[in-house]
Amino acid sequence: MPMRATVTVDPKVVLGPVHDRLYGANLEHVGQSVHGGTWSELLKDRKFAGVDRMYLGLSEGLSHEHPAFGVVAPWEPVGPDRDAVLFVHDNTTFYTGSQSQRITVLVDDGRPHGIRQGGIHLRAGDGYQVRLVVRGQGQAVQVSLGDVTWIIPRVEDRWDVFERTMSPARTDARGALSITVTGSGSLWVGCASLMPADNLEGHRRELVEAMEAWRPTSLRWPGGNFVSAYHWRSGTGDRDLRPSYVDPVWHLLETNDVGTDEFIRLCRLIGTEPELTVNMGSGTVEEAAAWVEYCNGVEGTPGGELRARNGHAEPFEVTTWYVGNEQFGNWQVGHVDAETYAQRYLAFARAMREVDPRLRLIAVGAPAELYGRWNELVLRAAAAEMDELSVHYYSIRTEKMEAPPTAAELCLPKIAAAHEVEAMLDATIDVVARHASPPVPIAFDEWNTYVGAKGPDFIEPYDVADALYAGSLIHACLRRSRYVTAAAVFNLVNVMGSYMVGPLHAWEWHPSRGEYWVPRTDGDVSPPSVWKTPTTLVLELLTGRRGDRVVETRVDGPTFASPARGNLPAYDAVPTIDAATTLAPDGGTLYLSVVNRDLETPAHVTVDGVDGRADARTWCVTGRSALDRNSEEHPRAVTIEEGVWPAAATTLDLPPHSFTMVEIPLPIASERRRE
Repeated sequence: MPMRATVTVDPKVVLGPVHDRLYGANLEHVGQSVHGGTWSELLKDRKFAGVDRMYLGLSEGLSHEHPAFGVVAPWEPVGPDRDAVLFVHDNTTFYTGSQSQRITVLVDDGRPHGIRQGGIHLRAGDGYQVRLVVRGQGQAVQVSLGDVTWIIPRVEDRWDVFERTMSPARTDARGALSITVTGSGSLWVGCASLMPADNLEGHRRELVEAMEAWRPTSLRWPGGNFVSAYHWRSGTGDRDLRPSYVDPVWHLLETNDVGTDEFIRLCRLIGTEPELTVNMGSGTVEEAAAWVEYCNGVEGTPGGELRARNGHAEPFEVTTWYVGNEQFGNWQVGHVDAETYAQRYLAFARAMREVDPRLRLIAVGAPAELYGRWNELVLRAAAAEMDELSVHYYSIRTEKMEAPPTAAELCLPKIAAAHEVEAMLDATIDVVARHASPPVPIAFDEWNTYVGAKGPDFIEPYDVADALYAGSLIHACLRRSRYVTAAAVFNLVNVMGSYMVGPLHAWEWHPSRGEYWVPRTDGDVSPPSVWKTPTTLVLELLTGRRGDRVVETRVDGPTFASPARGNLPAYDAVPTIDAATTLAPDGGTLYLSVVNRDLETPAHVTVDGVDGRADARTWCVTGRSALDRNSEEHPRAVTIEEGVWPAAATTLDLPPHSFTMVEIPLPIASERRRE
């Protein structure tokens, strides 16, 4: 039997504004979020900055030298023969960073010798842009991509750039790019690049197109933990000349191919406001202020001139800046105590505002009263000079358990976890109110469920239960919109991602200088693909169908109990129906969003307070069960289902485990049309 509940909407009681920045996302350099995610580059370690393979076994021995010694991983040798060819990671002659790949043919045996990289799915007829920076001793170079070959007749003893678009004739799930020479002498490969020809200024076209349905209102970059060891200048200028390095945070090779310019361009492509986080870990006040000038400085300023030389004459006009990231955490580069952070925040903030006084600056905060009363101490010292206080909170947290609960056991707690988020927000609001006058608004700039994601890829298979959590979490922010002015899901792509982009890597740990993860390049590779999580579908509806004011919405209905799982406590009485309503600027449309948290029972909901309505449009996200999700094989298992709520209907009927958006026209709209 369906449950019954009543939702009462009072359009005359306004709880607060609908902030545009409640519907944001993060984009952090970790896993395949940027490289192998938003960015189109298909080659790994394209600048040959990493290390080679040393041994066949676990350690050295007189006969244990790896046949690929001297070839930078994950590249592989072509025609290895220790009597005929020498492979060297050359730290004397190089084009970028401090290393190149050298191929020295000792004996002209008539065979090709060189390097290759596999793990590339090549599609028949598609164009691929190949770019090489090489130096030689007069040899011809053969470049092969799948079944197509390009001959560079002669490579001189200087660094030259060669470019060509190549189109394989047949699809190859084990595609590879190879660079080989014949004849004696040395060839140096400074860097190489392989991108689909349909890329959008380096970004993946199919991903940008998929994001047209949900354009996050803001995008925070480049982290996250990554930012605390990131130096922005290294990500500017000629991409081939930007140095690669092993990121000490996530233990991945960072090419710096995606820097400030590329990030801003991505934001322009998807129609989102860029938000930047400055490095307060290994960074300096001067570095942060210079970054502001690079983004916002006009002609005649050093930063503005540098930006113009890099191809962007007009300022980027980035106004929202996060000053550090999670400096309270012992996992963070630059971890400090609260009072030290507050003093550093003031120094950073004053230097940044001296460059551009228009900035919105967001200080590092913590949930409630955690981490040695962090919020109290930071607010006491610096509240007067901050515009918002950042709060991060991830629900459930079973990722470190040796025997984690099953997906079925986690389903109900995930849905109930938004109830805990409400309690966290209220506790944080209370702390802020006691230690800052007026209270500093809260930027809830990292949120999500965190169940099984582990490095290096941090893939989380989000399902309908996660989507219901997301819907209720945004409802919680709307109900507190006088205090919570921003929110951002973590993360945009692949890594706990709202969008998933294939093919996904397999990884191997490279135990060497600066230990790091290397993508595997063997085996079959699935074709490129993009799919959305159910959470993304809910965010599409909440972002695209909203008014400018939050109005009072009361729910009278049943409750349910939820067991403790991971870090989530047990709850005895979680409301089964959760709802929020926003009102259009002209007062003519209500946007009512409702979550039915019951896993099995549909709901008949009476909506009071909306008189004389016409037929309403509805959009629903659900599944056969709350465990349903989208995947590479089934990208549309969960979709948005459109419908109509007839004016004559006495109740709004909701499926179990569902999120429903209802667009309700009010009488005032038709009255204004008649006028």
